[in-house]
Parts: sequence; structure tokens; C-alpha cells
Amino acid sequence: MQDNDSIPGDAAMGRDDEFNEPYLPARYRQKVLEKQRHRRVKKILTAAIIIAIIAVIICFLAGFLNTGPQEASLSHTVPAVTTIPPATVATPSPAGVTSTAQNTDTPPAPSGEYTIAAGVPATAIRGALSLDGAVAALRDYYPADDYSIKSVNYSAGPIRNLFGFTIRPVGGIARTPDSVVFIDAATGIPYATRQETVAVPMDKAKGIATGAFPDVRANNVKLWYFDSPDMGEVWMFILASGNMTLVTGSVDAASGELVAFTHTIPQSGRPSETVVLQEKAQSIAGHYISDKNGGTLPLNKTMGRYEIWGTPSVPAAGQYVFAWERQFLDYPVDTDGIVVAVDAVTGDVVGYNKQWTTSDFAFSQTIELAVAQREATFAVMQEAKKHYPDSVESIRIISAEMRWNNLHDPGTSQRPGSVPLEWKVVFDDAAIRADNSLSPGVGWVDIQSGTVTGMEYRH
Repeated sequence: MQDNDSIPGDAAMGRDDEFNEPYLPARYRQKVLEKQRHRRVKKILTAAIIIAIIAVIICFLAGFLNTGPQEASLSHTVPAVTTIPPATVATPSPAGVTSTAQNTDTPPAPSGEYTIAAGVPATAIRGALSLDGAVAALRDYYPADDYSIKSVNYSAGPIRNLFGFTIRPVGGIARTPDSVVFIDAATGIPYATRQETVAVPMDKAKGIATGAFPDVRANNVKLWYFDSPDMGEVWMFILASGNMTLVTGSVDAASGELVAFTHTIPQSGRPSETVVLQEKAQSIAGHYISDKNGGTLPLNKTMGRYEIWGTPSVPAAGQYVFAWERQFLDYPVDTDGIVVAVDAVTGDVVGYNKQWTTSDFAFSQTIELAVAQREATFAVMQEAKKHYPDSVESIRIISAEMRWNNLHDPGTSQRPGSVPLEWKVVFDDAAIRADNSLSPGVGWVDIQSGTVTGMEYRH
């Protein structure tokens, strides 16, 4: 094998006596021997340098171990956000918050909370927001209790400069896609190019939002466009009195329908015991849905619970929350439904969220079952094994039922018959059970072929 220091075309230098062979010319032999001496000197010098470097490293480590690290971690911390908890319902509506943030003089490193792309300004430049200022502005519209930040980047344009935040609803379903929200670096207000071309313009949406709550005296109205991964294009709004948030919600940017709202209910002075019974509250919520939607809807109640407010030391009566799931041909529609919250003291509806993204024509006509439940669960477990082979023994099936798999991009139109009826298998494993931040795995199986059509399974 050729020596690492040999020159291509030269003989290897491993044996000195080979140069005494009679066929090797004396002049060539002299040149080769001279090259060999140069290489040996080079090796000696290289070894000496390496030894010196090692000695310096050892001295440095010895000093470091004696003195200890002098600097704290450089990881970026998300600015603190404080908020008065409102009466909440499961809805993508924002809540008003007050935020505090300080600028830094050095670009923040990637955070444990979110990643920061190169070029994101850490300090305010020519009146534009710094990163921390942009985060604080974002939190005025998308509070930390409701949305987590995954990443942020920055784009400079001829008209406006934008911070781009990738966000995700906190506690949302595993298959909910991320959203991107742009914050104008000059104004701190969310911006999207689509807001200028939607069917319901901003002024009309503002009138719908304020007109829906005639008893709410708001002198501060925030309205902005949001391409929601759950409901499509909506105008989000906040009705406030000064800095006090009164109502948050959203208006469908295509139809003008008020699709979600949440009242902020002051907790001071509230009794600790409920006044309205849960059965009465459920009746109120049911009638509200019928009145608001012009009649009864194909719904199946899936949840009803009481949520107490206040603190253990100072309890306050809270709200009842009821959830109904949309039905089509007696099967549940996976992502469509309605949630209503009722004040347990006054009996008023204080929260509403309607998600109704699928037209009737989009559901498939093929509903004959050819694959049994046990076959569907087995297919999902086999698919899960490909993701995490070591976890397959700890997999536990949570549920397996036939549902309409209607998750889609709300901004796209669905074709007739494109929404299939499938087995939805929900499961977890030891890793998921040990980490509350992880969502259960979800597998979808075709009821005719037994093919796994979708899998969401992450550690």
C-alpha cells in the first residue's frame, strides 16, 4: 500500500536498501534520497507542532477546571408575557395581554423555545422593532397561553419589513398544521397580502364584530387577517376598553359569519358557588346553537364539564363548557363541531366556536365496511413499528372508530366525494405516556383496502 507521504509516481520510501539496486541510476537515486530526507524533517517538525498544541490545550483545560466557566449560557429567552386569564373556550381566538420585552445588543442564539433565522435584527433600527419588540407585538394578538412560537425569520422589502413567526396552537390536535404570522416591523401590527382581496373587507368585518355585541362598550378595536389552519380565512378581533380586553373572536372572511368569540369575565366579586345548574346550562347552549344557525344541526354531544375560576384560596364560580361533534350519515366528522361556554352565574353564553369546514357534497359515497376494527389496529401497529421499532411492545390502543377524515387546507376547495370514511386509530406508547407535551399517535386506515392512509406519530 502506498505511504501517505509518497509522491505519485515515486517508489515507496519504506526500505533504504532498495536504492542500491543496480538498475536505479545514481542521479535519480540521489534525488529520491534528498526528497526522503526532506519528508523526514517535515514529519519531525509536524510532530513537534502537534505536541506543542496538545501541551497548550492541556494547560488551558487545567486552568479552566480550576477557575470554572465565567459566562452564563447564551441561549435566548422568550420575553415574559403576563396576562389576566379570561374565561376561555376551546377556540383559536386571541386574548388581550400586556407584554414586557427588552432589546439586546447582540443577536440572540437559537432559543429552546423557538429557532431564530440568520438576519433577524436583535436591536431596533431606524424606528423598526427589535426581535423582542416583535415578539411582544405578536403576543398582543397571539398570547403565549394559546400559541407557541416555533421559529422566526425576517424579510426586508421595498414597502415594509416583516418578522415572520411560525406558530402553533397550544394543545391543538396533532395534525393541525403550523401557521405563519407576519408582524410589520414598523407598526407591530399583523399583516398579510391576502387581507386586501378577501370577500369581506376589514371595515365590514369590524362592523360585524362590534355589532354582534351591542352591550359591550369598546373604545379600542383591533382587527387583523389570519389564515387559520382550522377555519380558513378569518378576521380576528379584540374589543377592549383601554387596555382591558372585553371580547375576542373571529369573523369568516368569506361569508362574514361570526364563527368564534370569548367574553372576558371579571372574577372579582363573583360568588364561589354556581347559580345555574349544568342541565340548564346545556339547554341554554343547545338553544343558542339552533338560534344562531337557523335550526338544528346534525350534532352529537361529546363533552360537558364545569370549569371553576379563581384560586384555591379565593374560589369563584366559573363556566360550563359543552362540545358537540358534527355528524354526517351517522358518522362523526373528525375536525368539525361546535363548542359553547355558559356562565355558571348568569347563564349567559360567554364563549362560542364553530368549525364547519366540509361541504356535504365532499363526503364519499363509499361507506361499506370491508376491513374489521382489529385489522385496522394491526395495520396501524405495523406502520408504527416502522417509525419507532423499540416502542412497539409498549403501544396501547386508546380508541378505534370509523370517522370522516376531513382534515384539509381550508383555503382549498374540496372535490365531490373526496372526504373518505376511514378507521381512526388513536394510540400511545411508553415514551408518549412519560411526556405530557407529546400527543398520542393517530393512524388512518382505508375501510375497503386496509391501507394506512395517514400516520401522525412523533417522539
